[in-house]
Amino acid sequence: MQPCPPLLRVLFIVHNPTRKGGAYYRGLNLGVPLARRGHDVTLMTIHPTGRLRMVERDLDGVHLVESPDLLWGVGRTGWDPWDTLRRTLWVRRHRFDIIHTVDTRPAVSLPAWLGRKASGAAWVADWTDWWGRGGATTERDGWLIRTLIGPLEQFFEEKPRPHADGTVVISRALGERAEAMGIDGRNILYLPPGADPTAIRRSSPEEARARCGLSPDGRYIGYLGNIYQRDADLLFETLRRLQATDARLIMVGDPGCQVPEAVRERVTITGRLPFESMLDHLSACEVLALPLSDTIANRGRWPSKINEYVAVGRPTVACDVGDVASLLRDHDIGLLVRPEAGEFAARIDELLADSARAAAMGERAREVALTTYSQDAIADRLEDYYRKTIAARAARH
Repeated sequence: MQPCPPLLRVLFIVHNPTRKGGAYYRGLNLGVPLARRGHDVTLMTIHPTGRLRMVERDLDGVHLVESPDLLWGVGRTGWDPWDTLRRTLWVRRHRFDIIHTVDTRPAVSLPAWLGRKASGAAWVADWTDWWGRGGATTERDGWLIRTLIGPLEQFFEEKPRPHADGTVVISRALGERAEAMGIDGRNILYLPPGADPTAIRRSSPEEARARCGLSPDGRYIGYLGNIYQRDADLLFETLRRLQATDARLIMVGDPGCQVPEAVRERVTITGRLPFESMLDHLSACEVLALPLSDTIANRGRWPSKINEYVAVGRPTVACDVGDVASLLRDHDIGLLVRPEAGEFAARIDELLADSARAAAMGERAREVALTTYSQDAIADRLEDYYRKTIAARAARH
């Protein structure tokens, strides 16, 4: 019998405050299944309000370390020198086998780089969004973002990565960009996120609507989370063109976009919800929507909302942009369209009119969430990659 490999000490460092932002949930969703396997997992986040001291506690089986930050609002996302210093000092006092950074802003990459030797860890740099060079920063308004924050974002997006021992990418486009920067493709792991097992459920639309206080006879299209304005405009124009003029759009969470007057009466924005209520609102819908304009930012990311879409067992109508399209195409769990409102509306109408087909797609989506697209399947690949990266670093040193 082969001996069991040793358990690992893993530190995830992210640039978001606790329970907020894509990097936070990326770190948490990778760390939790590792913790379930017995690994010692720590997640370092920014404290939502703290400015002076580190706070440590347990969360979902993971040891949470919340660092202080002197900035506020959007600035509280990995830029503060005080936060960077406190994190670096903390990391240097502890030992890990792996330091896994989610994106590479200064309060993330510098503690990993400076603390790596003291902790004895291998550094794995995760790339989850295409920020510079025509990416996400160009989707944001404001002179300050375009002239100052954008170039700074691009610098920290690119410069630290070649110094890491391993690279994880959330999309194939980012993998190609990493190789173009000189990172060896053999050391790059393509790892889209997996579905959270606690989100997987069997709940009819009628049952979910009763819990949400929605009309049992209504027709609902769902969208989860925030959205770029140009993608929102595509979604609202799609809603306007639906033949099903009685269908309503439920935007679950805080989308952070402007809703045009022409469709405002048909749009419900829930605001931030507890986890179970968020899942109920998605389950109340017959179709879930994923509008993606054909931009560099959308080609370079993996919209994490698809995790919940498949987990609740509903079909998705999505634009054929980026890697998420292959998930729908390979498993027949939704319909793909060009990023054009007329075609988008026609495909949504198609599923609203054929409940049997929509239900069959939803069943297949739930099965994918339980098997090939599960958190545990993703954890298998990540755990194997960690061990290979540790061995390769040991061989070099």
